[in-house]
Amino acid sequence: MQEDLLGYLLGALDEEEMRRISALLKEDPELREQLESLKNTTDILENAYVPVEPPSTDLVSRTLDLIDEQADSCPGASSADVKFLTVPDESDQETALVAEVGLSVPTSEIGHPSTSRWIDWLGAAVAASIILCIVLPALANGRFEARKAACQDQLRRLGVALTQFVSRAPEHRLPAVAESGPEAFAGIYALRLNESGLIPDGEIRWCPSIQPPDFDDSSLVNLGEVGSLARLRQAPVNDLQEIQKLAGGHYAYNLGVIVNDRYTSPRFEGRTSFAVMSDAPLIGNLGASELGDSDRLSQWIGHGGRGINILFEDGRVAFTDADAIQSLPDHPLLNHQGKVEAGVNIDDASLAPSWRPPFLDVPQR
Repeated sequence: MQEDLLGYLLGALDEEEMRRISALLKEDPELREQLESLKNTTDILENAYVPVEPPSTDLVSRTLDLIDEQADSCPGASSADVKFLTVPDESDQETALVAEVGLSVPTSEIGHPSTSRWIDWLGAAVAASIILCIVLPALANGRFEARKAACQDQLRRLGVALTQFVSRAPEHRLPAVAESGPEAFAGIYALRLNESGLIPDGEIRWCPSIQPPDFDDSSLVNLGEVGSLARLRQAPVNDLQEIQKLAGGHYAYNLGVIVNDRYTSPRFEGRTSFAVMSDAPLIGNLGASELGDSDRLSQWIGHGGRGINILFEDGRVAFTDADAIQSLPDHPLLNHQGKVEAGVNIDDASLAPSWRPPFLDVPQR
């Protein structure tokens, strides 16, 4: 089971296995504790990883110069006594290691048992360091790539659901976000797709790169169930706010556009640069100043702050680095006026987290 949990954590299992493990986690609190413990362990490795700078181009020449300097400092020893791979007796390997790391050890001590043990320990430490330098980057990068790929796959599946939705909708429009009232939030997409029978698995709303909210049997929003429009419309205010906050999961949805001074949902045209969905910022009340600054934005997005996955209208899913979002022809998280509101024209895509209304100051109940 540990192997299955690790695969689930990394998003490396197939779709059926991911669903099976997810169902087990819902039913077994002890299994959820094991998953959390495993996540904490891998987080330590991932967070502790610092990219290693490559060796300088003059490393060899500087090392040889250092060997000569150390040889000169050894009493009664010449540079030939300790120079790398030049001692003709059985101490060659020890001498080479001593010289390579730049140590000042008289040649008379080379081959002594205590020196040999010390050199063995040094060699083991160097080998362990090399292994860690190889394994830690691979582990951290492998985990990142697995989660990114799993998230992209979920966005593609949601893109297929959206394509099916618009094929049935009048004028082939994307799901409508109401201008005001209980349906005036971006995450209404999930409820509309669910009402159309296009989201068989509600857990698709939760990005594998981000820990979902704690599962609670008494929660108003079940992690694996999207919910219904009827429940949304009848919910008291506190329940309504929780549904609006969590219904869309970890993703951001298109807030709609203004065409001829009228607010409406975008017509689906398969455009290559028109964003439909993406990963959402992790914190609720981010404004235009944070979303427009790549350094500040990277603190509030998933995938280790490196960037976001974006689903475009043509079905393409692309991972965009945080510092490259500003260079896109159409900023996916801001409209053309630099606001977190609906697009100001027919080609102005603006995405927002589940709870966000199409305009800042509108009633949502």
